[in-house]
Amino acid sequence: MIRSKSPDEIEGMRRAGRVVVEAIQAARLLLCPGVTTRRLDEAIVEVIEGAGADAVFRGMPAPGVSPYPAASCLSVNDQALHAIPSEREIQDGDLVSIDAGCRLGGWCADAACSFGVGAVDRSTTTLLDEGRLALETAVLGLRECRRWADVVRRVRNQVAEAGLALVEGPSGHGIGRTLHEDPQVGWSDPPPDDFAITPGLVIAVEPLVTTGRGRLQVAEDGWTLSSLDGHRVVHFEQTVAIGENGPAVLTPWE
Repeated sequence: MIRSKSPDEIEGMRRAGRVVVEAIQAARLLLCPGVTTRRLDEAIVEVIEGAGADAVFRGMPAPGVSPYPAASCLSVNDQALHAIPSEREIQDGDLVSIDAGCRLGGWCADAACSFGVGAVDRSTTTLLDEGRLALETAVLGLRECRRWADVVRRVRNQVAEAGLALVEGPSGHGIGRTLHEDPQVGWSDPPPDDFAITPGLVIAVEPLVTTGRGRLQVAEDGWTLSSLDGHRVVHFEQTVAIGENGPAVLTPWE
């Protein structure tokens, strides 16, 4: 069941959103060849805990695997989602996706952004631009469309015109007092859940865009999702609330 949020509740989520953005920015400032993904996660922890918030990713359950052990997901190149921070060193030309969330004052926020490190190739630059545009198209669609399915079609058309593909399996989600709430905010056409775009709706919108076919495989750790064909994937996500005057991004990038 979709739970509508009041303006005061949305304001609480906005405060959590500011912490998430600050955490992602702290990790971004450390991005360079030689830094480990574990060090990036440590920077995210420092910001979240310093704000008096909880790292809501840590301890998340999943069927058949151990709870998620870190505060963030740090996916590199062909890794699409949920890559566990480790001693892996970032290399010049890598593509790194930083995904973080927190709970502050009982309210959650979630965001992700992808970055190129050093001298990235033209294909990666295009992928980054088009991935960010996919998210921007979705947010604009939340203003102009009445139902989520209409937003999905807009984003799918934009991505296809660029010669790229959406990764359809993973989806966004409703968000509030818990990280994952109804509805499922999917990208297939038609989406598994279609829903009306009405005031009080708060969702995490996260298109994943790839240069390949968009099929994923799960690593032995049970968490990391990578592209089956080895193509790179970008992950852009924002927590978005629908108000009387349209969508408001609660995790705006600086």
